[in-house]
Formats: sequence, structure tokens, C-alpha cells
Amino acid sequence: MRQQLLHLLFPHVCLVCKKLLLAGEGYCCSSCMREFDHFRSSSEAEEMLRHTITSHFGDHFPLERGWCRYRFHKKSGLQQVLHSMKYEGLFNLGTSFGRQLGDWMLSEGDIGHIDCIVPIPLHRLKKIERSYNQSEKIAEGLAQSLRQPVCSKFLVRKRFTVSQTGLSADERQKNTEGAFLAAKSVCGRHVLLVDDVLTTGSTMAAAVQALREGGVAKISLAAIAVVAKE
Repeated sequence: MRQQLLHLLFPHVCLVCKKLLLAGEGYCCSSCMREFDHFRSSSEAEEMLRHTITSHFGDHFPLERGWCRYRFHKKSGLQQVLHSMKYEGLFNLGTSFGRQLGDWMLSEGDIGHIDCIVPIPLHRLKKIERSYNQSEKIAEGLAQSLRQPVCSKFLVRKRFTVSQTGLSADERQKNTEGAFLAAKSVCGRHVLLVDDVLTTGSTMAAAVQALREGGVAKISLAAIAVVAKE
């Protein structure tokens, strides 16, 4: 809440360095943005995303394509900004990050045909508590760039789960296993599944399993960042 109040009082100040933003900058200045650990290419990003998932779930994980823009490091400027997006009410950051990710995906070459964009859902009680779903906001930004619809109702979280923060890989997997349910209308589609940060891939894996059971044809993944091994 502190960051939200500060940004309401000082909307033209960078969330990271607290310096005044220049024209065209929003929430985070260009200098701090350059300090984020960017991937040099979409192929490099996809390789790390696939490696993160397969190291925990094996090569059988059904993934058509994968995109992420940054490597996530603890105590970094990116962590500070994403925390503000997720917990401090600055949900417009999600839309901005999603739009940037979508523009980058398109600039990197052919992304193939994607039918719809599906955000990782929050449980209804958690969404009431937080008032918004950051993954849904990211999906909305992606939709602006990719010109494809956001279909939030295609996937629901049927079971309340605790926060994944601080859990081990095994605990993360158990926490999200069987947590999602896909709608029948997802059958036969190529879905772009969206989350904010991919750590072990357990949340994505549980969502993918539900989508497969719902009859989805292809699944691609997109995230703002993937956690780097320190």
C-alpha cells in the first residue's frame, strides 16, 4: 500500500530510483529499465523457460512456444517493481509490462497463430482480497499488442492455495496440483497461458494439465520473467 500511496502523491517519480520521470516514461525510468536483466533474444528466453520447466517436470511437458522478457533476481529493481504491481495496487504496471512483452514477441519474428490469451487465475477469495489479478492485467497488455482476445473464463482456480513464496519445489507442486479447471470451450484451441514470474513452473504445469484435460490443442506460455539461478 505504501508504494501505491507514494505514487498517487508523486506519480512522476520512478518506483526504483525515486527520480523524476521524463516524458513518455511510466512508473519506472528508462535508466532503471535498462538495468533489468533482459534476454537478448526470444530463442534465449525460450530455452531458459523450457529448461526451468523440464528440470522439474521432464521433457513430456507439452509446450508449443514460450516467451519471457527478463531474468528475475532477488533484491533487484525488477523485483521491486513487480512487487508493486502484484501487492501495492499498481495494476496498470501489469498492462504496461504485457504490452511491452507483446511488442517484443512480435519484433522477434513469427509467433504462430494463437487463438486466445488465458491468464493464470486467482481463487475468487484471493481476487476479492487483492481486487485484481496481475496475470489478467498482463494478459490485457499482451492482447493490445497481439490483437487476440483475453479469455479469463477458460480457466478457473477451483481450490484455494497458499502463496508460493518461500515454498520448496516439491511444496509448490503439491500446493497447485489439481487447483485448476478448464472450460469446455477451450477444446481445440491454441492457448497462450500467461503468468507474471515463472519460478519452478509448478503453477503453469497445474494449469496446463487442466487445459489438456479440457481438450486444448496447443499451449504456449508467456511470463514477464523467469527466476534465474543465483
